[in-house]
Amino acid sequence: MDISKVDPHDEALLRVFWEVGRAADNASRPYDFYPSWEAASQLLGQERDDSETVLLGAFEDGELRGTAQVEHSLHDNLHAAHVTYYVHPAWQRQGIGRALAEASYDVARERGRRTLVTDVYSPMAELSAGMLFARAMGFEQALVDAMKVVDLPETEHLWDELESRARPRHRDYRIVTWQDRVPQEHLVGFCRLNELFFDEAPMGDLEVEPERWDEARVRERDSRNARTGRRVVAAGALAPDGALVGLTEIAYNEHVPSRAFQSGTLVDPEHRGHALGLAIKLANHRQLRAAYPGCTILMTGNADVNAAMNAVNEQLGYRGVERCFSMQRSL
Repeated sequence: MDISKVDPHDEALLRVFWEVGRAADNASRPYDFYPSWEAASQLLGQERDDSETVLLGAFEDGELRGTAQVEHSLHDNLHAAHVTYYVHPAWQRQGIGRALAEASYDVARERGRRTLVTDVYSPMAELSAGMLFARAMGFEQALVDAMKVVDLPETEHLWDELESRARPRHRDYRIVTWQDRVPQEHLVGFCRLNELFFDEAPMGDLEVEPERWDEARVRERDSRNARTGRRVVAAGALAPDGALVGLTEIAYNEHVPSRAFQSGTLVDPEHRGHALGLAIKLANHRQLRAAYPGCTILMTGNADVNAAMNAVNEQLGYRGVERCFSMQRSL
């Protein structure tokens, strides 16, 4: 078996790389969370100013049987790398994953990284083969998220009542929405809330530091999203002085029109207690349904210890379908 780098500009090989991951992911998870080929080919095939990604392949008899993707942030968290491993279901339990993992350690060390993080998915009530593999490779559990889905058409009837109950609690605030490009008037607040996220969101034992956000990083993200067919549906809460104090975003990809992913939601600690988290998520659910009526499934992840957001999502009709374990290893 040969472990070697995969050229992201070799489109034919990159397609096989993507297909191996898709086969492994679909064989072990209850919903199709895997990125589309159109989005993946753009993301993996282009150089980025915010991160460096190294692709590794496990080849045997000229066939690609397993993959690893090692991502290194260039803005912040320069001590860490994030890695994803896939072995095609037809070739699992033959040492391919172990060989890829050991090669990924070398890639990260070469770039001065001392911590490796990977995400492993398991059914709600049992451990997956991926979890057992991560443990065997020396990764330790750092954070547990419950992965949840909500059927938007089936839960839309809940929204009016939820809004009527929440509205009196945030009368002094204004709920705003936007799509794709972050409005210039909200840019400072958007950056501030993104930098606040790792301080306020449960991170468990993950060794992470706050991210650094500025206009250049935001605009590059806006442009990258447009190139990959990724659409962002966002809602925010404005305080009486006009400052952005709450933020939630949904990522929708035009190449997979039936689903979207609910990413981070955050309310400034000084403005909590006004049902702003629920209010902005409701506004964003409505905006998503209006903009992309063919999108029926919304997916998200919540740390088990995040009681407030778990309560919001329960009201909105989310239900748990699997667990995500963020696993960490020192190099």
